Amino acid sequence: MVKIFIQGLKDGEYKVENLTPVSKIPDMYPEFIGDISFAGTLKIIGKRYSISGVAKCTARLVCDLSLNEFDEVIEANIKFSCLADNNLYYLKLKEDKYEGEQNIIHEDDKHIDLTQDVREELLVSLPMKRVAPEYRDKDFDDIYPEFSAKKMKKKDKKKTEVDDRWTALKNIKIE
Repeated sequence: MVKIFIQGLKDGEYKVENLTPVSKIPDMYPEFIGDISFAGTLKIIGKRYSISGVAKCTARLVCDLSLNEFDEVIEANIKFSCLADNNLYYLKLKEDKYEGEQNIIHEDDKHIDLTQDVREELLVSLPMKRVAPEYRDKDFDDIYPEFSAKKMKKKDKKKTEVDDRWTALKNIKIE
């Protein structure tokens, strides 16, 4: 779990770090391996907590061009804010009437849990097009010259030459 310790901290700004194994994160996506590292700052003003930082994790991806597996470090910017208010916390638990967008925690909580936010931000930071680093600056023709468009045009010209044995089939009319 990606948790930031807050118990006993006074108003101010603090550097925070967390290292969590991917296996400890519930419902984590299978692409991610190793540890999730989070580094950032925690700002406390009264009962308001604001956390901003960067989460990093290694993802094992399959290249769309070569189908080779490769590892890539995925980074996600995390911004989280919450309010410590017992009345709103119990209202939210009891009747689920609190409809604000502000995250609410109990005033006596020891940690702020960033697990869900980190998991979601890392997921949307995965690249849509997964290309291994050794193929990133190359065209398809450079990687697979045997399937290049130029070579295929030459093959098509050879295919357009009709074998004399098939000329009789051209005259068949299907009605």
